[in-house]
Amino acid sequence: MPTENNALYRLSTTDEYHRQDLKSLGWELTVCNSLHPVDSPIRKVLKKNAPYGELLYDFLGAHISVARIARVLEIGGGYGYLMKDLLKMNPGFRASMLDISPPLLKKQEEALTGNDAVYYLNNALEMEEIFYKGFQLVIFNENLGDFPTLADVDPVILDDNTARSDEIAVMVRHFFTMYDLEKPSSRFNLNIGAMQMLEKVCGAGVPYIFIGEHSCEWKMPPDIKAYFDSSATGNPRRIRLKGHDEYTIKFSYLQAIADRLGYRTRRGPFADYIVPEMNDHLRWVLSSRGLYSDSEEIICQFIGDLYEYEYLILTRQ
Repeated sequence: MPTENNALYRLSTTDEYHRQDLKSLGWELTVCNSLHPVDSPIRKVLKKNAPYGELLYDFLGAHISVARIARVLEIGGGYGYLMKDLLKMNPGFRASMLDISPPLLKKQEEALTGNDAVYYLNNALEMEEIFYKGFQLVIFNENLGDFPTLADVDPVILDDNTARSDEIAVMVRHFFTMYDLEKPSSRFNLNIGAMQMLEKVCGAGVPYIFIGEHSCEWKMPPDIKAYFDSSATGNPRRIRLKGHDEYTIKFSYLQAIADRLGYRTRRGPFADYIVPEMNDHLRWVLSSRGLYSDSEEIICQFIGDLYEYEYLILTRQ
């Protein structure tokens, strides 16, 4: 991707970090990884005690024809836990894993030992569109926030007469014009890499696409919101992590792209398929803000994540 234009935006990318610096995800606890341990205290507060992949598979099965799917690609598969769960639920899947990180791709190979899987070490954005045509389901789970983001973007970039020779400025105007996106009136952050990636995979005509990530537009039901102080701003938020920054996702933009490219969309919070058991004990833990034990603090954080993380299921019409 071209270099940043400091007057109009700042380009945030995690490519170098994932290719050279990342050694482990041990410090970054994803929703998927949180549900991996059988003895995780988080599982005990759910209506169904199960790992992430099993819960997601059951949910997908209620909305798409998973039994007819064979070729599945997961992009940025972390430790491989999700695909391991999916293959357990459906041994008929022929799995492929695409990752920019050599250490993580190795972890995925270890997790999927004994399964017939194919591994690709590459940047998903650099793969040709034709590569994606071979898959029936493409999964982006908790990784689109790692894709390149434009930070502190000046709205003047949307003017056709601005920075005509700047490739990124031209690309930004393409997305806002092509997909009739709502134009911000003040400086904003833009998930440009996530938008490019979705346009490429939709352009390949993949029948089913799943996206799950931290949203900047999340909503909580009133009975849950009462226990949390934060609110969504609608502008992708910078999350500072070890060695890199990630950004939350503006799902309405991704939904608009998918709609225009001929996909039906279903959108909601992770709580639609990771369902908490809202009993007196969980309400007490949430009301205490997790102050009395580490496990209760983890539970509070996790319940908040179930609503701050959104998903999109895309089905080609």
